[in-house]
Amino acid sequence: MKLLRKYETPIDGLLNNWLNDEFVGMPIHNNYERTLPEVNLIEGKEDYTIEISAPGFDKKDFNIELDNFNLTVSVEKEDIMNEDAQFIKREFNYTSFKRSFKLAKHSNTDKINASYENGILKLNIPKTKDAIPLPVKSIKIG
Repeated sequence: MKLLRKYETPIDGLLNNWLNDEFVGMPIHNNYERTLPEVNLIEGKEDYTIEISAPGFDKKDFNIELDNFNLTVSVEKEDIMNEDAQFIKREFNYTSFKRSFKLAKHSNTDKINASYENGILKLNIPKTKDAIPLPVKSIKIG
């Protein structure tokens, strides 16, 4: 027995199929929404910080890889559901995601460190010494 019924117009179905298949790979809405965690990107004078909101995981669940200034954070965790549960609406689950970030060329990739506390994965990426910002320069058109 369904207590609530999702209203969907014909255009919703078309948009949902187009976005799901051709654009971003995620449906607009459904009962098992696949989402990416929210991210804060912070630039300090000497480093960059990436904060990823990812509650419900353990440190051992995360896989962090660096490949030629491409930093990828992923989690693969099986969704353990009670088979007797019938969700009316399900807005969160603790399963898998993958986020990638292109690091600046002056990132000191040898000294990246990560911590996970209170549901926030924090990655600290120090800048190299030559990352001093240059002053703004005006260029005249000749």
